[in-house]
Amino acid sequence: RWENVAAIPLTTFNDWTKKVSTDMRKDLKRAASRGVVTNVVELDDDLAQRIVELHNETPVRQGKKFKHFGKDFATVKRDYESYIDRSYFIAAYHEEELIGLIKIVQVGDLACMMQILSKTAHYDKRPTNALISKAVEASVVKGCSYLTFGQLYYRKQTRSSVADFKRRNGFEGIYFPRYYVPITLFGKIGVFFRLYEGVQVLIPRFLYSFLIDARAALRRWLSNTKKKIDNLS
Repeated sequence: RWENVAAIPLTTFNDWTKKVSTDMRKDLKRAASRGVVTNVVELDDDLAQRIVELHNETPVRQGKKFKHFGKDFATVKRDYESYIDRSYFIAAYHEEELIGLIKIVQVGDLACMMQILSKTAHYDKRPTNALISKAVEASVVKGCSYLTFGQLYYRKQTRSSVADFKRRNGFEGIYFPRYYVPITLFGKIGVFFRLYEGVQVLIPRFLYSFLIDARAALRRWLSNTKKKIDNLS
């Protein structure tokens, strides 16, 4: 089964800036002009507390329930301390406020982005684009060959705003084969029906994309409705 990873081949920072879209370069200029500052930082109690505030800005992200919403300080600190010996963090600030963060874990010559978050209230300042730019710069300095960010396409999605965003920021899809070898009768049945792909294998591609969009719209509506009710109360 062919799978993919979204990756930026790293040579020099200037090479990356030449490959990204015109929109990305404009967003980087906008971030700088609006006071966004990015730095490589270390995880400490102060940063962990700021991450808690970042997590709790909104319960819904990208049309899905945000799994880190509501986590306490101790849980957040423990989560971000995973692989701490080979991790580095990129933080985006605006007037001393943490408005975005990336956690990167280095695996050999790969720099793997494990988490990227930014405050929706500061979307107009394009902190996410600024974070990725700094991540590329830092990863080049560390001698990494690729900066990875999950997959370009997930499951049956043939179009995705997330994939479009990644491409604008210089990510490309690198495909590789994953092999499933059955060793039991049940395994043979599972491979024959492609059950390793999950229940979505039973859903036609066009319907799968429609359901993803419908779920995102429903969750946005529920979130907005909850905000209106909270404001009234």
